[in-house]
Amino acid sequence: MMNNNRETVSNAEKTLHKRNVFLSLIGAFIIIIFVLLLYIFRPSYLTIEDMASGEVLFTERVSQGERFAVTYIHSVERSPVKEIFEIRQSDIYTMESHTESFGAGMPYDGEEIEMEDGKFIIRNINRKVHGGALRVRPSSVFPHHVEIGENRITISETPYEGRNLEIKVVRTYFKG
Repeated sequence: MMNNNRETVSNAEKTLHKRNVFLSLIGAFIIIIFVLLLYIFRPSYLTIEDMASGEVLFTERVSQGERFAVTYIHSVERSPVKEIFEIRQSDIYTMESHTESFGAGMPYDGEEIEMEDGKFIIRNINRKVHGGALRVRPSSVFPHHVEIGENRITISETPYEGRNLEIKVVRTYFKG
């Protein structure tokens, strides 16, 4: 009789042990999925940083597929240029370029070129920015801007002027 009780207790312990192992594995699996989802869906920020010091000068939360523009006066042509970029994951893609001419140093490559309001608009460029970030040295002679959402940042003025800037997408839960 005592032997049967020991077998029953032993079987109950084995069942309890198997259940605990199963629940532990399920718990570990849920935690791993949760961590992966947090990593995949972390928020994106467009930042403007000083390349020399790494100081973050501007941060704006952005969405995947959101577009922003860099506008400036071309130093040779002395004409306004507007380049439009799109955010994809941690990458930036050149999508459009708006110029008044095709002179030296002016962009010209794209799928569609049309004339609108006296400007050439090159659309569907769809080219990933080399290195994943725009590197800019704003001119102190002509205004230089970054337009994102409702913000128009003049990067040819303080605190941006005279600095080599890097415009990039950072995906993190910690802003700035």
